[in-house]
Amino acid sequence: MSIGELWSGFVSENPARMRRLTEARVPDVWQAMMGPAVMSLTSSVELRNGTLYVALTSSVLRQELFMRRADVMHELNKRLGMDVVRAIVIR
Repeated sequence: MSIGELWSGFVSENPARMRRLTEARVPDVWQAMMGPAVMSLTSSVELRNGTLYVALTSSVLRQELFMRRADVMHELNKRLGMDVVRAIVIR
């Protein structure tokens, strides 16, 4: 059996585990998506019960991301390959 076949079997037999694995990737995907400039102003990124909590040190960036949170959420879920982020709270 190839690794791809094993992984496919794992995903189909363990959807809850796959979801948790995907949820654990959220901070890394956020970082890749936002880049170093935004990350330098980000103090925390945490996913709890489908809500992504992002703490920022810049009020200007906070306002910008607040206005674009629906687009950001859509792009995050697209990059993750499943809808794990249902809401974003910018602090």
